[in-house]
Amino acid sequence: MRTTVTDTPESEIQNKEERRRERDRNFRLAMLQGVFMRMSFTLIDAATILPAFVHTLTQSKILVGLTGSLQPAGWMWPQLLMSNLLEHRPRKMKFYALGMSVRISMWLVICLAVILIGARRPVTLAVCFLLFYFIAASAMGVSTIPYMDIISKAFSPRRRTQFFSLRQLYGGLCGILLGFFIRAVLGKESEFTGPFGGVTRFFKSIVNFFVFSVFGLDTELSFPYTYCTLFACAIVTFSLSVIFFLRIREPVVPVQASRQPIRQHLKRGPYFLRIDANYRRLLLLRICHHSAGMSVPFFVPFAMQNLGISEATIGSFLITMALTGVVSNIWWAHVGKHYGVRWVLIMTAAILALPPLFALLVRFLPLSWQTPFYYLVFSAEGAAVSGMWVGFMAYLLNIAPPLSRPTYLGFMNTILFPMSFAPLLGGVLVNIVDFGGLFLMSVACGVLALMVTKRLDEDVYEEDGSI
Repeated sequence: MRTTVTDTPESEIQNKEERRRERDRNFRLAMLQGVFMRMSFTLIDAATILPAFVHTLTQSKILVGLTGSLQPAGWMWPQLLMSNLLEHRPRKMKFYALGMSVRISMWLVICLAVILIGARRPVTLAVCFLLFYFIAASAMGVSTIPYMDIISKAFSPRRRTQFFSLRQLYGGLCGILLGFFIRAVLGKESEFTGPFGGVTRFFKSIVNFFVFSVFGLDTELSFPYTYCTLFACAIVTFSLSVIFFLRIREPVVPVQASRQPIRQHLKRGPYFLRIDANYRRLLLLRICHHSAGMSVPFFVPFAMQNLGISEATIGSFLITMALTGVVSNIWWAHVGKHYGVRWVLIMTAAILALPPLFALLVRFLPLSWQTPFYYLVFSAEGAAVSGMWVGFMAYLLNIAPPLSRPTYLGFMNTILFPMSFAPLLGGVLVNIVDFGGLFLMSVACGVLALMVTKRLDEDVYEEDGSI
């Protein structure tokens, strides 16, 4: 019996071309998702917007620190359980959709709480905000494992670095425009001066159009409805990011044959730490990074309390962070491509101590120099956050064996759960050692992070590798 040969060179070329188009399509959709997600993060920025909202609402440093802790805490705690639930499943998209749907719903509830409660009962509003914010953060923790696994399956290790870098780059460009929008929402017309005052006034006219014409109000937005406007815009960008990601065709690759018992699953994380030196060092690096970040939520309250900045200036700080993030991303992409992800982590660790150092030094300057100098805090923070996001995600995906990738991701993030309360610890410490002592501790943690990164190896698993 004769057989017909179907795998001709022409069909192989056609199949390769189809796979290439599929990868390019997935890359574009993932990029759009990433850009809109970065925009939503800017509108509810955990380093500036949310601490300013809680500080204005309650004047409590401990609650400001708690606000800085809830996002990483909620994001981390579900991930080890999710990795056990998902590792044996060939498709994980529906779990991403579930987590993001809950997250969007919680921000809708937060907006309703602000509208219905307002500033009349600040304690009640603060409790409602913190509760629903934690649930929203936890929902994002549910969606993170499926998201990262889909990205890992869709892109090669080199293209992952390019993806995370370009996502930060384009998201940062949009963040610059959003910074002017945030200034327009939070500030007053008289504050919009300088070379970019016209841009802010343009956004202010758009905001006023919706306030006066669409919603029929006869006065400008006031606190806390200004922040509610930002939260509502974040919901829109969240929703768009989910829509784009759901259009990705999830690749199907070999997975574990069956779901492991939870007790056995919990043993795998310590096993990976024991046999993988780079995994241990990356964990230590992230501990140092979280410790250095305990002062980040206090950069804006410190400036409001000691430098007398207005709420509109918060938008300028965000513009600065976004601009340095964009510029630094060009550099991180170059470094990752030509020297490897390890050098991205080394260079960003060297920057990590600079934001608290600049905040520490500002008091020693003449009064007229203090506010302009303080922009360096957010310049360095923008570059450090950008580099660490690119470096952490790409390096962890590169060292994780494909069959065990969800466990690598889930265990790493879950074991760091206690470190998510570093900002809360900062809120306690700032009442004891003042802002200066807190900033000095963060500088020391940044120096430790640099020492750890130098011990990392550039190690990438092949796609069919296993452990």
